[in-house]
Amino acid sequence: MMTEGTSKFTPVYSAWFGKPVVLLVVIRQCQVPMPCRIVGESVADVRVRIQPGWEMDVRKELILAVEEDEALANACVN
Repeated sequence: MMTEGTSKFTPVYSAWFGKPVVLLVVIRQCQVPMPCRIVGESVADVRVRIQPGWEMDVRKELILAVEEDEALANACVN
């Protein structure tokens, strides 16, 4: 087990936790937008919630971009 470098882990996606976002992800050389909420982060993965009860890990090297999902953000405002 390599522990070298893990103490320098800085969460890059923590500002997006719980917010509706769209991740631009590479799947088989295609760029796919994935609406979700970021719920966690590790050194190599980002944990996302696609819908209530359905979460998955996305490898960080597959994420090209993150932006706020304006449609969902505006729909949740009271």
